[in-house]
Amino acid sequence: MKHRKTIKTLIEDCHSLAVQLHALRISKQLSFEQVCHETGIPPYVLDNMELGRGTLNLGSLYVLAKYYGRKVRISLVE
Repeated sequence: MKHRKTIKTLIEDCHSLAVQLHALRISKQLSFEQVCHETGIPPYVLDNMELGRGTLNLGSLYVLAKYYGRKVRISLVE
């Protein structure tokens, strides 16, 4: 049962991250295309990150964080 809770928490964290990434882009009045062009992140990667789909690309996450003037904090929990 504990394993299921951990998986649920990870899914919730990924959804929260996706929402934050999308909200940051919108709050800075940046288009999807503009972010892709200026960061070099392929559209399918940014789309997946903002929708919380697929595998999280940590390299792209760091690029976006720097681009948006934010920091990334990752922790592993039991």
